[in-house]
Amino acid sequence: MLTRWIPPSLVDEVVEAAGCGQRRVRLLPARVVVYFVLALGLFGECGYRRVWTAMTAAWPRGRVADPSAAALRQARQRLGVKPLMMLFDRLRGPVGTAATPGVFWRGLRPVAWDGTCLEVPDSPRNVAHFRRHAARTSRPAGYPQLRLTALVECGTRALIDAVFGPQSYTELPQARCLMASLRPGMLLLADRGYDGFEALRDAAATGADLLWRVQARRLLSVIRPLPDGIHLTLVTDRRSADRLAKWQQRGRRTVIPALTALTLRVISYQVTVTGADGTSHSSTVRLVTTLLDPHRYPASELAALYHQRWEIETAYYGLKVTLRGPDRVLRSRTPGGVEQELFALLALYQASRQAITEAATSAHLDPDRLSLTTALHTVRITVINARTTHPADLIAVLVDSRNLHPAKRRPRTSPR
Repeated sequence: MLTRWIPPSLVDEVVEAAGCGQRRVRLLPARVVVYFVLALGLFGECGYRRVWTAMTAAWPRGRVADPSAAALRQARQRLGVKPLMMLFDRLRGPVGTAATPGVFWRGLRPVAWDGTCLEVPDSPRNVAHFRRHAARTSRPAGYPQLRLTALVECGTRALIDAVFGPQSYTELPQARCLMASLRPGMLLLADRGYDGFEALRDAAATGADLLWRVQARRLLSVIRPLPDGIHLTLVTDRRSADRLAKWQQRGRRTVIPALTALTLRVISYQVTVTGADGTSHSSTVRLVTTLLDPHRYPASELAALYHQRWEIETAYYGLKVTLRGPDRVLRSRTPGGVEQELFALLALYQASRQAITEAATSAHLDPDRLSLTTALHTVRITVINARTTHPADLIAVLVDSRNLHPAKRRPRTSPR
């Protein structure tokens, strides 16, 4: 199954493009090492020798090499980061089609971005490069961390793009790197940490539409009321904000001054959550959107749609818990090894999402109902058995009613 979604021809292509092909005959050719690094992500609880044993378990003794852990480690170092980076670059992108249920809303493809952190081994080189958590606490952080920011297709939880680096980098600069992957026809969902004017302006300039949450205390002037009880506003830079404020103070008796501004529609609504103990908590959610037509894009539907932003949190759970393993630290003790390992995990996750989406599309099911755990378990079995799985057999496993999530899953809340 792994070689169906990451075929040898693709691996050979990235190895050649990266200039990492071997110049002499080796027991561990570059293609084999790429699959070995991918297998390290599949069998995260195993050491090098056990991962190699899993890869070659179905082969007769003497037919394949039997390298030491040191030889496998040196092969990883020889391969480097670039082939895995290029492999993920070939795999990333939206995978849902018009025939996939739950991918589009009124002709737009909802996508979301957000950041997360991953722990890396506490080695001197990792500490020097990634640094420890900067927050002041009673005791220092146990592990250095890297920060990952991803752009995810909400309907399939596939990775459109991802960037990562030292934990000291904040999410907004990383999100700016993802803007190159935004396209017209996408509807970008974002949380409150991205609501600055420059970020809104630059994201809108890509041609994608926006549906972003903003701070509850942010002043959003009423420029024009709309029939559905909401209004249009202008989000401006600092200089234009002063001009707009003076114009409003003068009673709007003159023509609105020239402004560097973005016209947005404001949607506010109340959310009340009742906990298991019966206590209720209410909060106000304020959204701004570039979708200005209240008839074509009703406010009530946009308010319900915004909660699909949580799909990126579910994607991170799949990457960090289901695939990597709960509370598991990455294994590499050098920054180059960490980058190689993480690109392998991203490639594995994306290949699994491609498999799930293809199965869901063929069965006319929402991809949300198919289990990532089942997909990864099937990959691990086929790696150990060294047996190619026919696409129909894979689809049958993934869409088996015993493996499907309920059509309506229970409400998910966080005490925070």
